[in-house]
Amino acid sequence: MTKRTSPKASRNIPVAEEPTKQLQNPQDDQTKKRLTLFIAGAIALAVSLTIYILRLDKVVGLIVDDAWYVLLAKALATGQGYTLINSPTPGITPFYTPGFPALLSIFYRLSPNFPGNVWLLKSVSIAAMIGAGLIAFRYFNRQRALPTYVAFALAFATTIYPALVFLATSSVMSECVFTLAQLATIFLIEKSVGRDSSGSLISSGWRYAAIGGALASFAFLTRPAGPGLLLGSVIYLLKEKLPKQALIFAAIVTLLVGPWVLYSRSHSPTPEQRAEQGANIVQPYSTQFWQRVAGQPLSGVITIEGLPERVWNNLSEIGKFDFGAFVFYSLYRPMEPGEPIRVPNEARMISLFFALLALAGYIAAVRERLTLAEIVTPLAMGVSLLWGWEQYRLLLPLVPFFLFYLLMGVRLIARLYQKLYAGTKPSAERIPILVVSWLFVVSAFYSNYQYLQRKYDPVPENRSRWISAFEENEAFIKHIGDNVPKDEVIATQNPALVNLYTGHKTVAFDDPAARWEVWNRIGVRYLAKTSPYQLPKPDADESKYRMIYRSGGAFGLRLIDLGPPSSRPAWGKN
Repeated sequence: MTKRTSPKASRNIPVAEEPTKQLQNPQDDQTKKRLTLFIAGAIALAVSLTIYILRLDKVVGLIVDDAWYVLLAKALATGQGYTLINSPTPGITPFYTPGFPALLSIFYRLSPNFPGNVWLLKSVSIAAMIGAGLIAFRYFNRQRALPTYVAFALAFATTIYPALVFLATSSVMSECVFTLAQLATIFLIEKSVGRDSSGSLISSGWRYAAIGGALASFAFLTRPAGPGLLLGSVIYLLKEKLPKQALIFAAIVTLLVGPWVLYSRSHSPTPEQRAEQGANIVQPYSTQFWQRVAGQPLSGVITIEGLPERVWNNLSEIGKFDFGAFVFYSLYRPMEPGEPIRVPNEARMISLFFALLALAGYIAAVRERLTLAEIVTPLAMGVSLLWGWEQYRLLLPLVPFFLFYLLMGVRLIARLYQKLYAGTKPSAERIPILVVSWLFVVSAFYSNYQYLQRKYDPVPENRSRWISAFEENEAFIKHIGDNVPKDEVIATQNPALVNLYTGHKTVAFDDPAARWEVWNRIGVRYLAKTSPYQLPKPDADESKYRMIYRSGGAFGLRLIDLGPPSSRPAWGKN
């Protein structure tokens, strides 16, 4: 006999409650996930800002290029035009592109008192790195479909990558701003080819292409080493069969970059102006390209036959050292510029393994889908490999993509493992890339911690030599400003920095024997030997002239009186 359930009893069974709970749970989980991500983001932002604030110092100009950026920003901010205001002859236009100095000039106007405004100028790069981290997260999470906390780790590691932190806090260099501009351009161009849920192109795609063109133009005007971003974006848009977006992008770039190209050609320094000022600030990039070390004419030149050897040497440098530094910075790079570091053969092999792993990850990414990053990265590396300069500095803006390809290499190994062992769980792929991505964060954090330990060491002798070098150079340059008559022209290794501190007209100390007649004509009387490293003892040429001041620190900075141009002996002649 079948037992019946009474209506009253059936009402006690929570039949309707369970489906309701199941419908509510996903929403609750999503809310919790967003809240957790928000808290994690706030913590990461606080940690990043703490690192930047603790590492921030008053150093400016020791790299030399950053002194030029500040000088050009001052020229723009004070209405003197984009010219070398340190030169005895007015109106000399530099070959440096104006994007970064123009951006700095906005903040120079807000606080025109140098060096009191250095912290404000550095805040531009700090803000750029925070922005780069935010865009990197959106890009890797949304457009590259990385798990949330893997994308988060990549963005965090990019933001606090030690070399970029150093350039933002101990110099006023352009790499951080370029990194942001490049990332933002790639992000926007990818959005311009995006599709809605029905598979149709989004209607606002042309707007993203236009904004991407503006950002790509700014990136090129910040660092001319970035033509790969311009060319790569057009190639990618055409590959995606979007000629309208490609045309809009190209038109915006032509409109924004074209005037500078035409202006720089028509206002390029004359041979006389280059002979007067010296230094790579007035050297065409075409000239620097063939120099054995770009920007250093005394290093010699190479011919086209020497390019394969240069490319091979640069590739070897990237493989044996740089990829190791992308993962374990403090093992492969000095804590401060000029500091010696020995990389054993075993570590070089590990770096080479990372390079091959990244290459495998890159190929795996291309096989899945060729995105703009896979076009821009080899184009940017191609420009870098052909250039006679330290590869690491040139490749720094690609750090987020190198880390991504390393993760893709790890994922490839995990997938091969899954194929060999079919019984492995799906998490066998996610766990390795999650662990490795957070290894990047831990490594970057540890390197920053090491630097901060040195900076705040209780024993003064153990503290940062970069900061002590700046303090000695600053005191030396201030002595020049207080004791050398203002109408005297000074030759120095750092013309922009000496001018910023003293107001003296300055020229570069490049090949004085060849430029001696020019120095006599423009009235160069004093030689200020500045350097972030210990200077060698005076050679026979320098010893012929009177040293009137020597810094009391470890670097041996010297002020030399060359004598009146009408009666002094020529440099380099007995």
